[in-house]
Parts: sequence; C-alpha cells; structure tokens
Amino acid sequence: MSNIPIQNDETTIPDPQVEEMAAKHGISVEDARRHLHEQSQDRPAADGAAEAEKLGRTD
Repeated sequence: MSNIPIQNDETTIPDPQVEEMAAKHGISVEDARRHLHEQSQDRPAADGAAEAEKLGRTD
C-alpha cells in the first residue's frame, strides 16, 4: 500500500502506476501523472523523462 495520501475530492482517483512512478523517482504524483500522459503511457520513456527532469536535464 502506498503512503501517498489520497485526496477526498471526487476528481482524484488513485492510480497505482502513477503512485509507483512517483515513489520510484521521488517526484510528486502530479509530475508522475504528467510524464505518463506526455509519453502516452510509454513507461520506459516516462521513466527516462522523470529521471532527466530530476537531474535537471531538459533534452
């Protein structure tokens, strides 16, 4: 089980893939969701984008 708090508003639905990526890379759930959305659910590409952003690279 994730230790990321779940908001009680109706628009937030827990997404295990997003929560796992956020925990793996030490980024926010919103950033993880954005990376997955931008990479069209391509997990390896989203992982690379998250790591690059965390390291300060934008290429």
